[in-house]
Amino acid sequence: MYRIDLAKPKLPMTLAKEAALDAATAARQTCGTCGRRYFHCIPLKTLGSCLECYDGTPAGPTSYIAPLVPDHRLAA
Repeated sequence: MYRIDLAKPKLPMTLAKEAALDAATAARQTCGTCGRRYFHCIPLKTLGSCLECYDGTPAGPTSYIAPLVPDHRLAA
C-alpha cells in the first residue's frame, strides 16, 4: 500500500511543539470551575465542568492533579 523507500522521516518533537501540545491538552483536562486538571478530558461542551462541580459526584484523589496554590507566606 505504501512504499517505505519513499517515506519521509518524521519531524522530531521540539520543546515548542511539546509546550503547545501540553497547553492544548491542559485546556481540555482542566475544570473551569474548580481549576483541577484531570488525567482525562472533561466533557466541557455537554457539562461545562467536571462531574464533581456539575452534580456533586466525588472525584477520586488519584484522578486529578490538585491546582497550584500560590504560597502566601510573608517574609519574617
